Amino acid sequence: MTKPESVVSRRSFGTLSSIAAATTIAGLSGCSEANEETAVKDAPKDHLIGTIYQTCFVVTDMEASIKEWTEKLKIGPFLIFESFVMNDKDGAPLPFDIKIGLAYSGDSFIELIQPNDDRPSIYSEVANNGGGFHHIAKLTSDLDASIAESEAAGHPLAVLGHFEPNNRLAYVDARSTYGGYMEYVEYNEFIGGLLHYMRDAAENWDGVTPTMPFPE
Repeated sequence: MTKPESVVSRRSFGTLSSIAAATTIAGLSGCSEANEETAVKDAPKDHLIGTIYQTCFVVTDMEASIKEWTEKLKIGPFLIFESFVMNDKDGAPLPFDIKIGLAYSGDSFIELIQPNDDRPSIYSEVANNGGGFHHIAKLTSDLDASIAESEAAGHPLAVLGHFEPNNRLAYVDARSTYGGYMEYVEYNEFIGGLLHYMRDAAENWDGVTPTMPFPE
């Protein structure tokens, strides 16, 4: 598997975005009227906005966890980001570094997160307790509005992050209501292409290979 130097690498994310988007466009171009509806349905679209599209668990051993998910739960393959770092609105790195594993199972999108360091973060409390449920996630067309609505509902902003090529996400502290954080990811063409790429890999999975490659 080809691994990027970092999740914020323009090479890895830019290539992944363009290939996934091109796959989507190719699937729609040249469609006959009879199969156009199916192709459009399968493409990443903004109908996911406002829905709970992801569930995340913090783990202490990514390799062992993926083995469990793939072999016992038959969920895979996982796309692995060895080092996911984000910046604040001014471009300064946020004080945490995490490893991420992402995989689809039907319409369910699973995220596994393992902290790469011992610094306190929104992930460390769960990790220090042996791992477990961390957050649910929604796609949003307006991140700022979603944050404002959450804060008005009593869920304060915990993290606001930016990652390349041009993406934003936020965590609000909803533990008192949902037992975990709520993550909002601002939807754009890149996010849609990334989700399409991973879902296609799951639909064509051989049931054995634990991870999927990054596009060359």
